[in-house]
Amino acid sequence: MTLKTPPIITSETAKSMLEGKTIVSIDLELSQTTIKQTKKGYLLDGIESIDKESLEKIALDSRSVYFVQNKTVYMAAIGGKHFYKLAKTRGAPTLEIDGIRMHRTKNTTPEKDTMEKLQILGINRGRVLDTCMGLGYTAIHAHMSGAEYVVSIEYEPNVVRIAQLNPWSKRLFTEDSIYKLLGDSFFVIDAFPSDHFDYILHDPPRHSSAGHLYGQEFYDKLARVIKPGGRMFHYTGEPRSRYRKVNIQKGITERLGKSGFRDITYHPKVMGVTCTLSTV
Repeated sequence: MTLKTPPIITSETAKSMLEGKTIVSIDLELSQTTIKQTKKGYLLDGIESIDKESLEKIALDSRSVYFVQNKTVYMAAIGGKHFYKLAKTRGAPTLEIDGIRMHRTKNTTPEKDTMEKLQILGINRGRVLDTCMGLGYTAIHAHMSGAEYVVSIEYEPNVVRIAQLNPWSKRLFTEDSIYKLLGDSFFVIDAFPSDHFDYILHDPPRHSSAGHLYGQEFYDKLARVIKPGGRMFHYTGEPRSRYRKVNIQKGITERLGKSGFRDITYHPKVMGVTCTLSTV
């Protein structure tokens, strides 16, 4: 399967073009493209073009990402009940939902953070369940780490659309061994056979917006579908909430233990726990 993402323009790209540079990146620094200045603007990829006025506006917005489709410029964002936006970082872009970033970006980048989580989990072939797809970085890097196949679940269709615009998410839609499912992981997981997955990556939204994905019933479901001896990484955030003096991580550890997970270890660098399903 192939996926062609539209030309992507950031403030840095716009500034470079306005300065007269003819070799720039139109895919968020994954590659370089030669552009051509015309009387009406700039020809980007032989098909799409952009005018100078639009570039000047983009140059002033250092936090957003824009794309060009049918010679019209759009912000890489979707509004509705929530506001979903592709946001620029030092590396791969992150997803913002109502202004909240879905990846750690302080002193790291989304792709580096993802690789560190996978390294701690230690994927070595096997079947992988990714409970919260997002932009697909977890699924992509799990595939690159040697997974037999990855099943990745996403609740929100608008997030899938944002991922389709993101050049860094391209392999999510082109790799045959990454299977994407749309729905709430809490319910979708019921369709999987028992003892099926070797690894689970559970990186849910904040507890305040997806509390059911931190509950005992869901942990029991995770324990059912993972093989005895299978390993899981669960992003928990910092041990204490920023807003309340509640040790969320402690409660998570207790519930995971009740579900049969052992060797529950918190890793401060990636703000999550690893655990292994008991073989007894």
